[in-house]
Amino acid sequence: MRIFLSYASEDRTRVEPIRYALAEQGHEIFYDREDLKPGEAFDSRIRAAIERSDLFVCFLTPNTVDAGSYTLSELSVAERMWPRADGRVLPVILADIPRKDIPAYLRSVTCLTPVGNVTASVSDAVHQLARVHSQRRMRKVAIWAVAILIPVAAASYWLWQRAAVSAKDGVPLVRIEGGVFTMGDDEFFPLREVYVDPFYIDAVEVTTSRYAKFLEANGSLAPPDEWEQLDLEKGGDLPVVGVSWNDAQAYCQWIGRRLPTEAEWERAARDSDQRKYPWGNEEPGAGRAVYARDAEYAYKGGLERVGSTEAGRSREGVYDLEGNVSEWVSDWFTDSFRIDDVRNPKGPPDGEKKTIRGSGWHEPVDRIGGSRRYQASPDNRTDDVGFRCAMDSPR
Repeated sequence: MRIFLSYASEDRTRVEPIRYALAEQGHEIFYDREDLKPGEAFDSRIRAAIERSDLFVCFLTPNTVDAGSYTLSELSVAERMWPRADGRVLPVILADIPRKDIPAYLRSVTCLTPVGNVTASVSDAVHQLARVHSQRRMRKVAIWAVAILIPVAAASYWLWQRAAVSAKDGVPLVRIEGGVFTMGDDEFFPLREVYVDPFYIDAVEVTTSRYAKFLEANGSLAPPDEWEQLDLEKGGDLPVVGVSWNDAQAYCQWIGRRLPTEAEWERAARDSDQRKYPWGNEEPGAGRAVYARDAEYAYKGGLERVGSTEAGRSREGVYDLEGNVSEWVSDWFTDSFRIDDVRNPKGPPDGEKKTIRGSGWHEPVDRIGGSRRYQASPDNRTDDVGFRCAMDSPR
């Protein structure tokens, strides 16, 4: 602790042993005005020493309160520094002095009247104050730490939530912020405002290598259409196609997730600003989407590995929402909607066909767009339809 010793020069010999005892306790002591280097500004140096101190010890004798004593000037600096003297100022009575002569500032706290060994009494009192000071400092540090760490932790959590995280099957998941957004375009579906909760969605479509593990774990399932055309060693990063809605749903459940709702898919694909494409409103082109491919088989020239179209990535980090493969979503298909189905809408409770969103590798450019939607039987399998999974976001 930094301690300023204030005393009358006539009392120097009585204060000096106390100075040594406090220094041995490990305190930093400003003791003697005579120690100032020649040329230093006397008043400013004293004031600076008091201002940087943790404790002001004032030794009271008749000499201290004499009208000409510089100690009174030091005391006025301390009073400006600490209007409340408690815990900051320790008055020590070294000689009998009428209480009325003690400055009012010092009378506001309990004065120490040493009994027996003066040095030991002062050292013990300072030790007790040092403990209190240390505890206060630790509390202050803790408060500041909490004040800093809470926003930092909150920011870190927000960044963690926003960033891609890895699911147990190794696919990156992207958190999509919840809120109100405009769904539809009045051409392919009625324009309306809906609300979705925050959710996670796969950053890329389910690949053949991931789906192969699903087949291995569930040996009774039939492989997708065109599976025999696939060289898994070379095409493990291609999106799986030839899967029915039932297949896609089974995979998502097996991995602990689910198919996204149509509203979630469109929120991921069109952001919250009604953009036409996941990347914005610029027309499709090289590097944005895989489309208009002329190939005999999806796995032989039709598809590209997932996540390869960096320029087509959504603002939030989701790839291939247009091009490569269209995607199953969870909803039953409908041409209309219930007027009250605007909060986390899930479509009708039943139906004949399921909804497909996005566009595939052989679609022409004029069939690419975030609001387009298709329908097919849950058992239907085609070479340009795949899927990705979603999951709820912890609140």
